[in-house]
This record gives sequence, structure tokens and C-alpha cells, in this order.
Amino acid sequence: MIVLAAIPFVILSRYAGDWGVPYFSFQTERGSTCTNDIAGYHCDDVTVEDIRWWGDISLPSSTTVLSSHYRATHDFTLDAVVAVPKQDRPKTSAAINRTFGTCQSGHPTQLDTTGLSGVCTRANDATLSSSSSKFSDTLYEVTTGIRKDGTMVVGIHEESR
Repeated sequence: MIVLAAIPFVILSRYAGDWGVPYFSFQTERGSTCTNDIAGYHCDDVTVEDIRWWGDISLPSSTTVLSSHYRATHDFTLDAVVAVPKQDRPKTSAAINRTFGTCQSGHPTQLDTTGLSGVCTRANDATLSSSSSKFSDTLYEVTTGIRKDGTMVVGIHEESR
């Protein structure tokens, strides 16, 4: 009898997160562990693969996540800080420039730039939305800076418009 009562509980606890039941966790196809909320879900410690996916940003496999958070309801917010090794810096920097544009002098940033040189912020918060733009429905701020050891730190903030 106890076994019969335990079977639905085991099934519920195993699949509840995938079904969207609030306060149960699930894992994305790209490896991040997320928790359902009443009106969406949030993920702490987002993987590089999910940052690439949700952020539509090109990052090498050698990238290290320093901090990250993703929240999805009817809108989304992605905040991440990643480190790109010195050897991958030129290629990654070129890809970021192609995707997000050139530096905007004097633009404020959410990234802590203490100890970073060559700080460059790309953002579209002061531009009108263009339906032809890849990011027409997304506000972004992507900031890069270089540590003394040559590692490039990338601060990524994206959210729905």
C-alpha cells in the first residue's frame, strides 16, 4: 500500500520541474539548473551554452562564467559576467563588435571595471527600435575590459523591450 502511494509522489517530484510546477527545478537542454516560479522561471549559475543561446552572443568554449542569472516571465533578463582567455580575445572581440556594434564613449555600465583597461561598452538603450535589427525587441549592454593578465572580461546585460 505504501508503495502504491509513493509511486505518484516519485513521478511528481521527478518531472514536476519539467512540467512547470512552481518551486520545482529542472535542467535546460544546455545544462543550466532552473527553478519554476509562479509566473515563469529563473536560473542561477547559467552555463556558457545557455548564455550563448539566450544572449545570442558568440563565446569560445574556453570561456569561464564568473557570475550569471537568467529570469523568464512574460519578459526575460540575462545578466552574466564571463572571462575569455587571452588567446581567444581577438576573435571574440571581433564577434562582439559584429553583433553589438562599436564602443560608445562614456556610456555607463553595470560591470565593475575596477582593474580593467580598454573598457568598451556597446548598448542600444538610447536608440529607436528597428524591425530589421536582430535585437529589435531586446535592450542590451555588453561591456568588455582587459585584465592585467590579458584575460577579457565581458559583462552582458540583456532584457526584453
